[in-house]
Amino acid sequence: MSQAPQPRESVAGPALALAFDVGGTSVRGAVVGAGDVALAESRVATRTGPPVLDDIAQLGEELLAGLSTMARAQVAGVGVAFPGLVDTRTGTSLKAVNLRLVDTPVAAPLAERLGLPVAVSHDTAAAAGAIWADAGSPASALVAVLGTGVAAVTYVEGRPIVGASGQAGELGHLVVDPGGPLCTCGLRGCVETRAGARGMLERYATLGGDPAITGVAELVARTDHDPLAAQVWSEAITALADGFLAVGALLAPGVIILGGGVAEAGGHLLEPLRDRMSERAGVTAVPPVRLSSLGARAGLLGAARLALASTGTGA
Repeated sequence: MSQAPQPRESVAGPALALAFDVGGTSVRGAVVGAGDVALAESRVATRTGPPVLDDIAQLGEELLAGLSTMARAQVAGVGVAFPGLVDTRTGTSLKAVNLRLVDTPVAAPLAERLGLPVAVSHDTAAAAGAIWADAGSPASALVAVLGTGVAAVTYVEGRPIVGASGQAGELGHLVVDPGGPLCTCGLRGCVETRAGARGMLERYATLGGDPAITGVAELVARTDHDPLAAQVWSEAITALADGFLAVGALLAPGVIILGGGVAEAGGHLLEPLRDRMSERAGVTAVPPVRLSSLGARAGLLGAARLALASTGTGA
């Protein structure tokens, strides 16, 4: 977290957070208050390289400008859920492949622009933390965030496993199809090449699908009458099943909880995923699989909680 500016003195009313969820296709920003209620919310398309930081700052300035004077004074800090490898201590993006950023300060320039303390976390850690808490904080769980990419956090005895490098849980880059599509990480057949939103849409286009389809929700809605959409969705289910079973073979989580935008497919995802895992499990135990109620908002809410916790104004 950046060291300057310092948190503001308390004012009347509960503290608010300015939160950002930086995804592969869009940057979502919101001013979040008590009960995870967004007082204001907006988004912009994600640009790669340093311009993404300008976009975050501008989005924040616009959100703050739209608040009343009293509400503006209640904003205690900024939380940023950022993809890739993140140094949370310094607020630096060490490597964000999809954003084409390496060793790039995130917290410091945003703090200077927005005039608030900024905390930065890996986007999956932020989203998974919110999903896990919303699910009742189960002691043993695999929390998967399904969006443009695929990532997960495994909780053992109530603690997240982050690993020596802080990168534990990069489920999206687990190879499940060695002859599959080239991933942004340089490998072939990673889980997210089949089950990430971008991978699914690229696969559908490659097969000759309807060019008007630009979102996963549209793709899923066509699976009952479009054979290509059904094929892509089935491949995504298989990739997720194999990825989850690999984690299950190593760590045997007590439950799998799914969040993120792709998880908003609901029963179209949950029921076939359970069946596919059971079909391919072998001797690996298949834990219960359920959906988070937070959906695509998990990253934003996780970033908001990060902001408040880092400034001592929230849990």
